[in-house]
Amino acid sequence: MADWDNQKDNQNWWEKKEKDDWSGGDNAGANTEKWGGDDWKADEATTGSNGWDNSQQDNSQASAAQDPWQPEAQAPADPWAAAAASKSDDWGNSSSWGNGNAKADSWGASADPVKGDGKAFWEAQEYYKSNGTLPRKQDWEMESDDSRLFQERLGNDSLDFSRYDSVPVEVSGQKSDAIPVVDSFERMYTEFKECIPDALVDNVRRCMYNKPTPVQKYAIPVGLVGRDVMCCAQTGSGKTAAFLFPVIGRMMQGLGNPVGGLTEPFQGACKPDTLILSPTRELCIQIHEEALKFCHRTPYRCDLCYGGKQTKDQMWEIAKGADVLVATPGRLNDFIGRGIVGVDQVAVLVLDEADRMLDMGFEVQIREICEEHSMPSKENRQTMMFSATFPEKCQVMAQDFLFDYIWIGVGIIGGAVDTVEQELRKVSPKEKYEALFEVLDEFFEKRADKERVLVFVNAKNQARWLDEQLHEKNYDTGALHGDLTQQEREDNLRRFRNGDTDVMIATDVASRGLDIEKVGMVINYDFPNKIDDYVHRIGRTGRIGHEGRAVSYISVDEFGNCLEKADVLQALLGIMQDAKSQIPEWLEPLVSATASGTWATGGDGSWDKWGGKDARKEWSKDEGGGNDWSNWSRKEETSW
Repeated sequence: MADWDNQKDNQNWWEKKEKDDWSGGDNAGANTEKWGGDDWKADEATTGSNGWDNSQQDNSQASAAQDPWQPEAQAPADPWAAAAASKSDDWGNSSSWGNGNAKADSWGASADPVKGDGKAFWEAQEYYKSNGTLPRKQDWEMESDDSRLFQERLGNDSLDFSRYDSVPVEVSGQKSDAIPVVDSFERMYTEFKECIPDALVDNVRRCMYNKPTPVQKYAIPVGLVGRDVMCCAQTGSGKTAAFLFPVIGRMMQGLGNPVGGLTEPFQGACKPDTLILSPTRELCIQIHEEALKFCHRTPYRCDLCYGGKQTKDQMWEIAKGADVLVATPGRLNDFIGRGIVGVDQVAVLVLDEADRMLDMGFEVQIREICEEHSMPSKENRQTMMFSATFPEKCQVMAQDFLFDYIWIGVGIIGGAVDTVEQELRKVSPKEKYEALFEVLDEFFEKRADKERVLVFVNAKNQARWLDEQLHEKNYDTGALHGDLTQQEREDNLRRFRNGDTDVMIATDVASRGLDIEKVGMVINYDFPNKIDDYVHRIGRTGRIGHEGRAVSYISVDEFGNCLEKADVLQALLGIMQDAKSQIPEWLEPLVSATASGTWATGGDGSWDKWGGKDARKEWSKDEGGGNDWSNWSRKEETSW
């Protein structure tokens, strides 16, 4: 993490980032009475472009209280309508871009007012224009995607969803009890028919999703009705689909001029309607792949930008425009500075692994993106924040980015899922190397079909060394760390996903959000320095109803003194207890002998640090109106 700290005061931080570990309709009016006289948001009555506004013409003056899903404060303007209207002006009139007006002049070589060098972007657009290249995919590309995107989909019918029956779910926020919770995707298609287009239904079925996980049951309906969401759910619980499903569904219904539907080459800065920010390159790529599935064979175009890749290559891609843009904060800030990406038409903002972005020092960049480049305010866009942990700093940040949000906490917030068998082994540092082979040999003797192992270490040089050692022992290995080129990282991850590699040695660059099938075991060769990292690491196995196993080495010296951080091990006791994992008899005495007596949570034994509370519930009357949700409104200055 020190690398990130060193970047904060560097004006060329996006260049140095590449060297870092991390940078690496037809039923629109049918349910008007059921859902409330003001279908979604009062101002949507003026759009005339989506599938649910037909019934709003007579209800646009109705009070917000009539709508069971919206807060009692005045509803904000519909971001989709604004975005659609703005793009209609830009794309519907060819003179906007090409007949010598101010916009056309501003992109010429002699009168370019933007910061940075976006030359490759504008060259690409000139090339596409001269060759008549449209943003949409060709038929052969879509046919290729049919097999590439949906190959070997196992579906979720075989998953043990009975484990989820007892998972606690906490939901709070104004009128949250009025939003239906659905237990099947088929019921969801019926219940929310007016805001789920048929094309999205077809793609979800292609993904073979049938029964939603708890986070999906609660978050998808909330997102579909346009409410802001702060969702904290355990690792491997299906969070990516929980935000992609609703935001892409609303985009398909509300955006009248998608990029992929243009009949002329796209011109101008790339201005996405849905912006998704993630902390790492690998997670950015994964979210983009999932977004491609949901937008398959539709006119909605998805693209991505992240550090480590040649900027010129990414410029040529985003020069075609994008309706959905997935990005890491560093590269996105770079492209905004170059004048080739704009965020002034963002209707939905998603912050995935929000707490990790804070840990990695991205808060300044995120605030700059959202506050200094004309992005619609939180009252005029939809914002969703997702994570597996929700520390206090992230809760404070949520107040600044979310408008009257609904809190969804699934499972033990900040805890590990009980589908992972947690095992601890006490070893001396000099015995750890041989102990690793014992665990690997045991695993491969009993492993199921093509199951693989993910081994975590704390340093890049350790990952490189261990990868070399295991390769010499004839293991099929790969590595994932910051000393590799981005192409090497992507190639190694792809081989591991495909099952060509049995063992992946990785730093924490692989601990967050990555969904890789058939990871049968996680090994913490080096025990992490933060309990959040432990939770995320072991969450790479035992995902969405599958069984998994995690083996962690606890280092002790020759006298039996613990060499790990006492506060992390103290927190580990609670994590294992909550997950009903067997705690070895030696752990508590070891922690007691090592601990200073002060917990990481402040010495009171509280687990609030790991996300057990929603910050809004702790406000005093002077700070935010207390716990009376019915009287809470962000529109009233007295609330703040």
